[in-house]
Amino acid sequence: METFSQQVKDEINRQELSRHHHCLKAELAAIIHMAGSLHLAGRERVSLSVTTESAGIARRIVKLFKMTYQLDGEIQVEEVGKLGKIRRYTIFIPDQSSLKMLLLELGIFSGNNLLEKDIKLELVKERCCQTAFLRGAFLAGGSITDPQKKTYHLEMVAHNEKFVNGMLYLLNLLGIKAKYGQRKDKYLIYLKDSEAISKFLSLINANTGVIKLEEVKVIKGLRGDVNRLVNCETANLEKSLAAAWEQVAIIRELRSSPVWTGMSENLKITAELRLEHPEVSLKELGELHRPPLSKSAVNHRLRSIRNLGQAISDQDS
Repeated sequence: METFSQQVKDEINRQELSRHHHCLKAELAAIIHMAGSLHLAGRERVSLSVTTESAGIARRIVKLFKMTYQLDGEIQVEEVGKLGKIRRYTIFIPDQSSLKMLLLELGIFSGNNLLEKDIKLELVKERCCQTAFLRGAFLAGGSITDPQKKTYHLEMVAHNEKFVNGMLYLLNLLGIKAKYGQRKDKYLIYLKDSEAISKFLSLINANTGVIKLEEVKVIKGLRGDVNRLVNCETANLEKSLAAAWEQVAIIRELRSSPVWTGMSENLKITAELRLEHPEVSLKELGELHRPPLSKSAVNHRLRSIRNLGQAISDQDS
């Protein structure tokens, strides 16, 4: 069964790639930064590989290489994990002039053939390119927990701190405040606020994911309201029952004392009805009288009975 992360990524993969060349480059740059590896052979020869555990994302990456730099990628499949249940797809791009152009233009290499860790600003000038970059970063290194779980959590894992700081700045530009952390030798950007996660998913065009998240939020809210109402009613019921049994104890004490004979008939009727029906509410107790009494009238009589019982206790003391 697919996880919520896989469902979100599958939704993105089903959409057509952007028609804008600059957006395609931004998405591809993020994917290489998040999941790419450079292989150097001497000073001149360089090859590139990008790894993912999704066949759909692997096909998307191959298309991105082809559409942006006319590079053909070879997909290698490897079975990993227990009993080979997980498949890892590696797109391999051998050394060629177009690859070197890609590495320079996407900010992977600097002009001195040094590895770059920053996001190249020229790639993310426009808002459409910024969202494309985030889409690529999520596809290559992101995950999101099922909103049905207790807490909301979306994260993207990268290999260096500089790149993560660039991502934080980019998210901030788009109105999303993310947090930063470290897990062993990797760095991560994460969101725990449901509103921020919903906005992020909307930016990367995962609209079905947004709908499911919002539906779960509504259900959780209703469930919380019901629980609070039930807890409140339970507390009130427990309080009412405790008061009723206190009244029963007082009435029994009054019946065995001389005070009982001096009580009015009205108080005796209410007292007897309470002894017979200790579990009913004040309103229900009032309805048992003939003629019926209001809740306030019953409460007044029981308060008088309680005062009489308190007087006996004070005398005994």
